[in-house]
Amino acid sequence: MLNGIKCIFFDLDGTLLGVSDEDFFSIYSKRASKYFINKIPQERFLHALIEGTKYMMTHSDPESFVFESFFKKFKELTEIDEQEAIKSFEEFYLNDFKYLKSSCVSNPIVKSIITMAKQKNMRLVLATNPVFPKIATDYRLEWAGLSFDDFEFVSTAENFNYCKPNPSYYNELLSRTSISPDEVLMVGNDYLYDMSASKVGIKTWLVDEYEGNKEYEGKFHIDYRGSLDELHSELLKL
Repeated sequence: MLNGIKCIFFDLDGTLLGVSDEDFFSIYSKRASKYFINKIPQERFLHALIEGTKYMMTHSDPESFVFESFFKKFKELTEIDEQEAIKSFEEFYLNDFKYLKSSCVSNPIVKSIITMAKQKNMRLVLATNPVFPKIATDYRLEWAGLSFDDFEFVSTAENFNYCKPNPSYYNELLSRTSISPDEVLMVGNDYLYDMSASKVGIKTWLVDEYEGNKEYEGKFHIDYRGSLDELHSELLKL
């Protein structure tokens, strides 16, 4: 089934790491807002957080990184200086982001999949939507039982120019890794953000746990679907 695949792009949230989106956002917003409580009302912070994230996901400037769009919009909506806002978010990530672990679920098969893929000489890329900074990605990988060292490249808010589901996100990953799309398998749980990799010729595997954006089912080609255990079984056959 996976013959010809030389590289696997893995999504993180909902794929390698089980996540309850509602719990995650609830804890995130509550914890992060504490670092702005003396600057703006909580409602204004939440509005700026949501709108800033939406704006960041539309970033399409190859000369700048996606986090720059977030802080541009955040400043516009809060009138907080960008450097001051960056410092406050950094303090949040250093001190409080760890509490979001309670909304996440690790799966022991994940480490086995990564180990197996390496044994099969697969190249591994963490194709997580780059709406989080490196420090938050470090935490989430740790909660999944993994680390940056397990991947040859990891997309983050500080090093990437596009977000999913923009096809340019996947084209940038292909360019960064110098690999042909027909040699890549995108493994993810989201019908929109992950299965849209098929638009640039990448084969896709829908992980049928924590399925996201189900309203997009049928909009993008899905080559395979199944659990992480089934993916592990297919890797064993190679």
